[in-house]
Amino acid sequence: MPEIRLTLRIPEWMCGRSLPAGAGIAAGFIALDLLLFVPLYLLVSQEHDFWPFFPREHPRGQYDWGWPGLGRSSYEYVMQLFVRRGNMDMFRVSADWVFIVSSLVLASRFAGGWRAAAVSLAWFAYVALLAFMAYTGFVHALFDRPGTVLDDVLMLESAWIFVRDTWAFTDGLYAAAFLAAAAGLGLLAARYLGAAWRWGAGLDRRSAAAGWVIVNAWCVLSLSWFGPWRDDPVIQLQAKHAYSNWQRSQDVLATVEALDGSALREAAALAETTPVRRPDVFLFGVESYGAALWADDDYRVARQGLMDRVQRELDALRLPMFTRFAAAPVSGGGSWMSTASALSGIRIGNHSTYWAWKRMARRYPHLISYLERHGYYTLAVQPGATWAEDLYGYDDVVLRQDFSYEGFLYGFGHVPDQWALEYAFENYWSRRPRPRLFHFSTVSTHFAWEPPPRITEDIAALEEPQPSFIETRPDYVELALTVPQGWKRSYFITLAYEWELLLAAFRHRIEPGFIALIFGDHQPPFIADGQGDGDVAFHVVTDIPALSGPLAAAGFAVGGNVAWEPGASTAFRMEALYPFLLSLLSTETGDSLEYSPTGIAVPALPAW
Repeated sequence: MPEIRLTLRIPEWMCGRSLPAGAGIAAGFIALDLLLFVPLYLLVSQEHDFWPFFPREHPRGQYDWGWPGLGRSSYEYVMQLFVRRGNMDMFRVSADWVFIVSSLVLASRFAGGWRAAAVSLAWFAYVALLAFMAYTGFVHALFDRPGTVLDDVLMLESAWIFVRDTWAFTDGLYAAAFLAAAAGLGLLAARYLGAAWRWGAGLDRRSAAAGWVIVNAWCVLSLSWFGPWRDDPVIQLQAKHAYSNWQRSQDVLATVEALDGSALREAAALAETTPVRRPDVFLFGVESYGAALWADDDYRVARQGLMDRVQRELDALRLPMFTRFAAAPVSGGGSWMSTASALSGIRIGNHSTYWAWKRMARRYPHLISYLERHGYYTLAVQPGATWAEDLYGYDDVVLRQDFSYEGFLYGFGHVPDQWALEYAFENYWSRRPRPRLFHFSTVSTHFAWEPPPRITEDIAALEEPQPSFIETRPDYVELALTVPQGWKRSYFITLAYEWELLLAAFRHRIEPGFIALIFGDHQPPFIADGQGDGDVAFHVVTDIPALSGPLAAAGFAVGGNVAWEPGASTAFRMEALYPFLLSLLSTETGDSLEYSPTGIAVPALPAW
């Protein structure tokens, strides 16, 4: 029997060796397009739908695939598939990316000599889109607000300081790996764009032109039909988000102009208040001392135990403590803006307003200048600060490098808070006559809440390695064990350490005739989880008997174990600290406190 041979020819791309060029270009387009949306949706969307291309139902209900509703359902199905979808899936098409790739393909067919310039321009455009997405997502994740470039550029210096002072070797490795991955992605995008150019060069001219018209008409019709302001078109225009960002920056600039006039007038009137008493004043700004300590049940036992101890110690010194909660202008960070709000009386909740404040601080009648006009010596103790930027004109500012500390480095500020306090009391405070202002910004409670050292009888011992504070305080170990292990427990331990330092100051350093304000600047980052809103703790400790009644009448509860309730934003804001303190200094015995609980009125910033 003769041998019969059959030859089966299989296309190369079916053997896995290569795909048709058009299929590869389409796959690359989809992959690079997804990078423009998927990370951002994962960060900011409340709902995620991973069923992308085939809508399961219409927003108005199930499809009717029976004969009467077949035509309408088919129309609605196609509309959802190609124009807009009700489900919050992340598989959207970037109109910007469609325009970039289609224009590159068109140029490859009609302007072949411009290859290098066209591919480079397309690459830069894609990198810009990707960078804008990453920037927008980062701002959303960190601050829970849209990006505003005027604000966000001003954060770069602060971000660098954070990286410089907190990142360890491991963080540097992560950053290097991320940069390497970004560089690899950039090379991959460049190769894809080069392949798209070569593919387009082989197309028929009429096909290339028709394709460009069709895909871009699809984008235009989708955006214009349903409006670019909607979130559910399949086609998304990232340029609109950049434009909105620019508009927000313009709105802020307009507000800055208004702020410069209106706030100055009201502050000048407030500064005319005449004090009837001139006690020593202490401002203890406790980093991250948020209302979450009261609102989070994980802290209930530990917080009650801590506040009971504080109250017992103050009772032994015959010092009453009054407590309420204040709405901070920032949450989870931005201490400098909270401090500026407290000292100026105006709400400074973003970097644009802070920038405006920096321009006007020298001529603005803030709390520090008010006290100095009335004979106060003013001292700022800032162990976390690494450079001098005295916007307020203190008589003395003690920074990290001024403390003559050569020992082991602790936490964010490096200098232990006990060392900073004792050094400032001994070398500055005790050498000045009354009345005086002592403004201390703590750093032990700054994220990432590293273990502070034990409290020593002689601060010189701190220059040698010390056991941690919690190891030497069995009374606090029991309380700390009631808090979940990790950041939450570490945060509580640093608060206990800070309160022990303040109690020691009341016992040994603070002389009779004083008013002390102890307040947080913002909620602790990463662990508050929305509990306590944006509120912070606010305590008043004073030995002036005439103030007890007015403080209670003003809504301050006695002690520290008070209940947190939502609504501090309307009852008492951080910017009320300035007029509130002036009221304490100027209220006659027997009179009630008179101050604005919302501070100095300024033009409202745009809502975003």
